[in-house]
Amino acid sequence: MHPTKIKNLALEPLKVSLFLLLIIFSACTQKPDKSVPGKKPNILLIFTDQQNINMMSAMGNYYLNTPNMDKLAEEGILFTQSYCTSPVCGPARSSIISGRMPHETGVEWNGDSMNPQVTNAGEIFRKAGYNTVWAGKWHLPVSYPQRADSKQKEIRGFDLLPFRDPEIKNWMLGSETDPQLTEAVVNYIDQYDEKAPFFLAVSYHNPHDICFYPRKDGWVSENDSLLEIRYYGFEYQLPNPIAIHPSHFSNLPPLPDNHEIGNKEPSFIADKRANHNEYGLETKLANQEFSEEVWRGYFNAYYRLTESVDSEIGKVTAALAKNGYEKNTIVVFTSDHGDGAAAHKWAAKLSLYEESSKIPLILSWPGQISAGKVDKNHLVSQIDILPTLCDYAGIDASVSFTGQSLRNIINDPKAEWRENLVVELADYKPDRNRKGRMIRSSRFKYNVYSSGDNNEQLFDLQNDPGEMKNLAEDPAFQNIKAEHIQQLQQWMENTGDDFKMVN
Repeated sequence: MHPTKIKNLALEPLKVSLFLLLIIFSACTQKPDKSVPGKKPNILLIFTDQQNINMMSAMGNYYLNTPNMDKLAEEGILFTQSYCTSPVCGPARSSIISGRMPHETGVEWNGDSMNPQVTNAGEIFRKAGYNTVWAGKWHLPVSYPQRADSKQKEIRGFDLLPFRDPEIKNWMLGSETDPQLTEAVVNYIDQYDEKAPFFLAVSYHNPHDICFYPRKDGWVSENDSLLEIRYYGFEYQLPNPIAIHPSHFSNLPPLPDNHEIGNKEPSFIADKRANHNEYGLETKLANQEFSEEVWRGYFNAYYRLTESVDSEIGKVTAALAKNGYEKNTIVVFTSDHGDGAAAHKWAAKLSLYEESSKIPLILSWPGQISAGKVDKNHLVSQIDILPTLCDYAGIDASVSFTGQSLRNIINDPKAEWRENLVVELADYKPDRNRKGRMIRSSRFKYNVYSSGDNNEQLFDLQNDPGEMKNLAEDPAFQNIKAEHIQQLQQWMENTGDDFKMVN
């Protein structure tokens, strides 16, 4: 401060007092800024379970309200052509943390453990000086290593964040685990006082609880607001998927335009919808028992469960801002896989339809990633998340990723990028030969299955986004199909994929 100004203040004690009070008040109310020039950014990876890409109001869906996911999209970039690597929990999660495909990580089915020779995000960032913490659901192979009776107690490269009484055996519902997870994560951020940056993965359970709704044979009782369900010997309470009184049906969201089953559907899929008694039972039960109103109730429940996890996410991002970390933290929001969401009368994951395979993907970093961007063109995958984070953090991982950093196309949408991407499917572990592959190009999508009649699908997503018209046998599209088969075979050769193509 200029000397003459200090002298003038000294002559006016009242003004001095007011001036000092103003400084103190400003210091107390101003958010701390913990960003340090040259310091590596913190990483906050938030992901949900079983949330398809359209389960965000940021995607133009007016039947639900997800203000916190939307805010992340407003502050960063939202990709609308983003896919999981496999519409199954464990395989997809293995790709998120490794940047590689499920057939490369060794996790093609739930219950598989990752190949120990595959380096994960925790190991990479810990080696680079980060404090690496895993909070919430794991599922590689066990869901929660924090449980006292879990056979897996540790995660390579990560410290585990305690968030729930480990002696409790019931960890089945997101309504039981997600709020407690949020509280623990917020406390971690509030109390963080380390010089090293953090890599914090926050893995929520919901909207996965949508899996319970088709299991009507397990319902114990129901009323206007709650549904009681008995499952694995435990009783749970969930929000009722539908208002029981018929007068309330008019308030339920409409079914999707592609609710009906499209033409020439492969028996690989149709048989699962009709006959499967194990993994994927939800779709069979829904098709056996759901009226149109109950399908709408299922859809409604999926919205409400998504809104519940959105509320938890908002508390975490608010803690980030309150503690002054938002300017130097990369936030990634995504999900492991989607859900059929009543399209094609499908009530679960485990399919190569868009609803089960597409996922939300948002990246935000104030000052580094332009706000309010929507990328509708580039085909992006879960395998791109880890290489992107390493790129932004300036980490040379010396690891062979199958994915690519998104940084170039974020900075320059005209930058060179892949022309297609692949999604894997291995939907029934007792039959390890039962698999499928999808290859998506800018306009078309080709699916092929390892067994069954009519085992190919070709969709023109530009003219048929709901995937209702299978063009695989249409003479006018045989050249297009042949191109996609060749591209898929090239991908398999490049990545060591031993999927047996039968066409």
